[in-house]
Amino acid sequence: MTRSVYRILTACIVSALCTLPAFAQSHYADIDTPPLPEFDIPEPEQVTLPNGMIVFLIENHELPLISMSARVGAGAVYEPADKIGLASIAGQVMRTGGTENVDADALNLRLENMGAQIEASIGTVSGQVFMSSLTETVDEVLPLFADVLMHPAFPEDKIDLAKTQSKSGIARRNDQAQSIVNREFDKLLYGADSPYARHTEYATIDAIERQDLIDFHGRYFLPNNTILGVWGDFDTDEMVSKLENAFAAWQAQEDFVRPTQPSPDTGSEYGVYYAPKADVTQSAILMGHPGEITMNHPDYFAVTVMNQVLSGFTGRLFQNVRDDKGLAYAVFGGYTANFERPGQFYAGIMTKSETTVDGTEAVREEIEKLRAAPPSDEELELAKDNYLNSFVFNFDTRQEIVNRMMTYAYYDYPLDFLNRVREGVQAVDASEVHRVAQKYLRPDDMKILAVGNGDDFGRPLADLGEVETIDIAIPTGLEPAPEATEETLSEGQELLEKAVDTLGGREAFAAIKTLRQTMTVGVMLPGGQQMEMEAMQYVSYPDRVRAEMSIPGMGAIVVVINGDDIMVDLPQGLPMEPPGIREQYKSQKDRDMISMLARDDLTVQHLGQEELDTGQTVEVLSVTMPDVASPTQLLLDPDTHEPVGVRYTEGPAQVLAIITEMQEVGGVRLPSRLETYMDGTPAGSMELETELNVDLPDHLFELKASGGSF
Repeated sequence: MTRSVYRILTACIVSALCTLPAFAQSHYADIDTPPLPEFDIPEPEQVTLPNGMIVFLIENHELPLISMSARVGAGAVYEPADKIGLASIAGQVMRTGGTENVDADALNLRLENMGAQIEASIGTVSGQVFMSSLTETVDEVLPLFADVLMHPAFPEDKIDLAKTQSKSGIARRNDQAQSIVNREFDKLLYGADSPYARHTEYATIDAIERQDLIDFHGRYFLPNNTILGVWGDFDTDEMVSKLENAFAAWQAQEDFVRPTQPSPDTGSEYGVYYAPKADVTQSAILMGHPGEITMNHPDYFAVTVMNQVLSGFTGRLFQNVRDDKGLAYAVFGGYTANFERPGQFYAGIMTKSETTVDGTEAVREEIEKLRAAPPSDEELELAKDNYLNSFVFNFDTRQEIVNRMMTYAYYDYPLDFLNRVREGVQAVDASEVHRVAQKYLRPDDMKILAVGNGDDFGRPLADLGEVETIDIAIPTGLEPAPEATEETLSEGQELLEKAVDTLGGREAFAAIKTLRQTMTVGVMLPGGQQMEMEAMQYVSYPDRVRAEMSIPGMGAIVVVINGDDIMVDLPQGLPMEPPGIREQYKSQKDRDMISMLARDDLTVQHLGQEELDTGQTVEVLSVTMPDVASPTQLLLDPDTHEPVGVRYTEGPAQVLAIITEMQEVGGVRLPSRLETYMDGTPAGSMELETELNVDLPDHLFELKASGGSF
């Protein structure tokens, strides 16, 4: 589980517990708690196959089911810095792409017919391939499971789909304040280039090729870099024989050495940081610093109890910051440690915008108090009881037991490590909690990050220290333009004027007041099929637009832009607005050729000539508008200077729109047909019939909607 996911889950659990009814909030001392019962932990059997793969097995004959999980020493920390996302895409396509022997559709059908499951993924430090089947079909499912592990096909179409999905995630990564604060906090602690903080960008996804996935799989997916757990309804000796047969062709790499996870930076200096997010009414805040210990450190037991005292459900953060002071919807934290590398200390709070600074100071105050004096005997016992009372849940399923043994074997920990933790926690006293709090909690070295609407903060964030604002803008898929010079700017402006002249002249464009367009839009679907849609667009320059599009089988989308306001009316009264639709339509309005060429505040840079994938040679102009975040590239014919297309980034994709036909209308030349490409792949076409300076009634641009509108 990644740090970010852990922090989010912790916050969610705390928030849920906060909603318990009042009768559940009785004082803990009034509750009669009997001694913890003894419990027996089933012991897995451990074997090593001839090819070096370690296997843990636990029989369980309660249900006719058999499950397996292979853990592989392959993770995102080992991928090249210029191809971030490689490991995740490799894990996804291992399953979605089928194998060299069974294609994806056939694999899906066979598993579905047997009621079986195979899944694959690769995380930060390890990969996993999982299977589950009925006992009676395991002989058919096990070879497929082994095939996915050993021989993934990595077909291009599934790689492209995974890359598109990854880019969609990039486009949405700033939607939630909690996602922003988790991502940027790790970058502050470890540096943006650290394998524990870096994240995908459009450019890193675009750089990934099929051979990269093949090489990554071949480098790390080896039997002597894999630990297998098996649990369920089987005879152990028979299962070992089945596994030996299934993986007989998978040969160990004799000179393989499992890579050591890189060590994160443990240094830190105090700093206050702010990431603006104007569309929220509450702030998400994290504060903390890198950790110093791993889980096999002698102080781990005392740190575990310290965590309970500070941030458990009955801990000081919850009781004092949330309950007593009412400064948080949720408050959480912990000093984490990993098996092979140090973790981090973090404390988090979600609070209304007005109490951003007060809530942050309250959390820091509790950290200082824990360093100043030992916990009371009552606090200590409650903290230890809370931890030990939940201990049994580490063993409540065979899967948890097997996975834990696999983890310990993978990191060369003693297989009874969890029992050692229990015994160590029981032995911790108040002086040890105080000692580790003084040693490992460093409030003067903390990074404090607040994500929210700074205009609504009740007190300035600067009360916490000098503030540095973080830029969370998502880099576009276009290569950044080189630094402009007087020469390239002069050339750009000259070429733009020639383009305007070829289309009718600036005065003719400035005379255009309204537009009505009938459009036939063709959208390329998976499999090469094309869906056609009819659309209408009405424009009253400079800033009023109405677009209507009919979607076959669904209904109509209506978008109205009126100045800075926008309304979206969705098909069939759908209650949610598609992500990014507002920004998408506003960007389209700004890139409209009439709007763009009628402006006199453009910054135009000549980037030189380029040969497109379509075979055309074009002059490339980078056009920047003051109120548009990313530039648009205008492509001109080198001989006639007539526009032949535009190129820009929209969400996760780089879009190229090529003008294939022009029309004369109202004294200017405008596109009448375009072909679009996304990331170099044909995406559709558009045919346009345009009328200029027509009467458009005001009600077309009124911001009112039907049932499911905004």
